Amino acid sequence: MAKKEKDPRREYRRRRRIRNQLLAWLVLIVLLAGLGAGAYYATDYLMKHPKKTTAEPVSSDNADTEPTPEESISGGTIGTPENVDELLEEPEPTEAEPETDPAVMSLIEDMTVEQKVDALFIVSPEAITNVDRATRAGDATKSGLEQYAVGGVLYSAGNIDNGDQFKEMVSATKEIYKEIYNRKLLTFVYEDCGNMTLAGKINGLEGLPAASELAAGSETDVKTAYAAVGAYLKGYDIDGDLAPLAAVLTDENGYLKDRAFSSDAATAAVMTGAAVEGLNGGGVISCLNAFPGEGSLSTDPEKGAASTDRSLDDMRSSEFLPFSAGIEAGADMVMVSNMSAQNAAGNGDSCIMSEKLIKEVLREELGFKGVIVTAPLEQAGMSESGKTGNAVLRSFRAGADMFIIRSHDDLNAARQVLTDAVADGTISEEALDEALIRIYTMRLNKSL
Repeated sequence: MAKKEKDPRREYRRRRRIRNQLLAWLVLIVLLAGLGAGAYYATDYLMKHPKKTTAEPVSSDNADTEPTPEESISGGTIGTPENVDELLEEPEPTEAEPETDPAVMSLIEDMTVEQKVDALFIVSPEAITNVDRATRAGDATKSGLEQYAVGGVLYSAGNIDNGDQFKEMVSATKEIYKEIYNRKLLTFVYEDCGNMTLAGKINGLEGLPAASELAAGSETDVKTAYAAVGAYLKGYDIDGDLAPLAAVLTDENGYLKDRAFSSDAATAAVMTGAAVEGLNGGGVISCLNAFPGEGSLSTDPEKGAASTDRSLDDMRSSEFLPFSAGIEAGADMVMVSNMSAQNAAGNGDSCIMSEKLIKEVLREELGFKGVIVTAPLEQAGMSESGKTGNAVLRSFRAGADMFIIRSHDDLNAARQVLTDAVADGTISEEALDEALIRIYTMRLNKSL
């Protein structure tokens, strides 16, 4: 049988306790020796120099209550070896908090408050150009980017006519942004099983089969498929994919159907982790979509109000498994759903406004340290109380870092509310910096 390895921290505490006890006994011996020497010399002095007056006899009662040197030490401030051990106790070694990369801090320090706010938004091309459908990057794009220093642009199938046109549009947008701000602009699409942006619009790009079909193969099949997606996204200068869909199909009649890997949580977890590894291997940002899991929804939040009655305990045994696996595999981002989950979030609002789900569960319980992004704020599933500016403020305070906005008016409203909140102290500039540190750390790790 293999020899059990010692716990280094327990061994450290054991050695420290032995050392402290030896020190305590040494202190005690020195003190006793000193008291003994002092008593000897005092007695010798009194014998040679007797007092002129007659001393009162000491009663046996008083003699019985007179403390001995040992009792004085043990009952006084010096204490027993055990007490000395407590006084000499050293704090256990702790891991130092990782320092923020200076390159990240240099980027943030150069930004105005307005630019910091803008950098939290991932927007559609239409949101910055205020046109119905954008298919090229020209004067309107330049004017829009000069006004909005956004953190990223999210392209949809409507922005694509063909491969050459799309590649030129993305490239020109990035060049304009670099010219204005001397930094890179992040670009995103949603390229996933059953929801393809490029494949199907661009000749020669083969889309992914349904997630359930992929999962019927092997973990390697899933990883290979998503690596291929990452490779062709990089070919079009796309930095991030809002995928994979991390979902367990807990309702067989739900809206996801074959877009979910499996109705079995363990299988869904394995495949989600493989998808993340594939995208990471392809060099693009991966994003687990959409927390806390939409596998029980009968309605797509994109098309109408959606809610689930599943509790946190239900989700811990099912929905959270793919997210845990994706986080372990190195997911860069997690998108939070616009659905309502009252039994899990503690209120009937959208999950993007739930501090319980974002800070307590996603950050602390599941241990996600990366970038948290909201689902599009103007989705039909949003309640009226959560529209635009109010939603982004509440979501930021709940713990979100970035916000997807596809409307020009919503972008104006959201950035104004956040800027005002910093000005009046509702949120601090330091809170903006914390979100930006996560964003730029992610970018640095991806060399973006």
